[in-house]
Amino acid sequence: MSGSDDRNMRSDMGGVDAALRDQFDWYPVAKKEFKDAIRSRGFLVLSVLFTVFFMLPPASVVFGFFDFGPSGQDIGMQFLISSVYLNMVTLLVPVVALFVGYAAITKERTSGSLKLLLSLPFSRRDVLVGKVVGRCVVAGVTLAFALALTALFFVASELTFKGDLFGLFVLYTLAFTVVFVAIVVSISGAFSTSFRSAIASFFVYFYFTFGWNSLANSIGDLLSQYLGVSGTLRWNVVLFVKLINPNQAYKTLTNSMLTEGSNAMRSSRYRMFSQNSTQMQEICTGVLNGNATVQRGLFGNTTVCGDTVRSIPFYFSDPAVFVYMVAWIGVAAALAYYTFNVVDL
Repeated sequence: MSGSDDRNMRSDMGGVDAALRDQFDWYPVAKKEFKDAIRSRGFLVLSVLFTVFFMLPPASVVFGFFDFGPSGQDIGMQFLISSVYLNMVTLLVPVVALFVGYAAITKERTSGSLKLLLSLPFSRRDVLVGKVVGRCVVAGVTLAFALALTALFFVASELTFKGDLFGLFVLYTLAFTVVFVAIVVSISGAFSTSFRSAIASFFVYFYFTFGWNSLANSIGDLLSQYLGVSGTLRWNVVLFVKLINPNQAYKTLTNSMLTEGSNAMRSSRYRMFSQNSTQMQEICTGVLNGNATVQRGLFGNTTVCGDTVRSIPFYFSDPAVFVYMVAWIGVAAALAYYTFNVVDL
């Protein structure tokens, strides 16, 4: 790159920076948050964690610790995503998000610097939005770097690299990460100390990860027992409640991506249930518009949900589930703003 090109690029970047500053009142807060974060030891730890954990599976193949053989090379990347990355992302990323965001606002609140920040021409909304955006960009950039290196290792390995599939995996993983960082930073705006923020964030993480399905099933049971809502309407409600959990949304989107054929979305939603044969047939035909058939196997009969000419309802499709997942950014920020706006600092 010539000196002239470098000057032109700096000029363009300066223009973008000025335009963002003029357009968004929260932008200076987000920019400062990003600059402070990338100079911290926490950012270094986060970068190393993401990079090591994501690069390790394909690096193991490159260096010969795992051999898929000629027959497994074509599906090796899908196997690693479904058997390693899916669980790693849903368990690790929320923990990293907790580490990144739990003290984003409470630390400044307890030190008194938050009052100084609010004495400048920034509203509480600007501070909250700036903190959320800044921390999300930090986590997102770090993860994007780790995923880029992971892609290079996949390309260098014996496995068949499928760019479109890996691109979707990157999109879903980045969105999932940003959602959890936004939730944790928003929680930080609702509590007066970092300890309380950390406890609340851990509770949310634990409930999303391990308790949400019980909530969905309990809602279905209550609808059936006390309101007489049964059949397909009951299972429609249960599936919708399951899908609005970002953790479940990420899993079913990734499973849908990994399944080939026109029945991919239907199969990934159907696997979210484990009911008796009659109820599984109701879910397949009445909720997912599929063709339910009973197949006899070694361990008994299994209800399979096959493809039909009818498509899955749009509100259970992949684009809709993706919207449900990213909508948590706005929901968490709105709830945190309400709390942050009424408390006495």
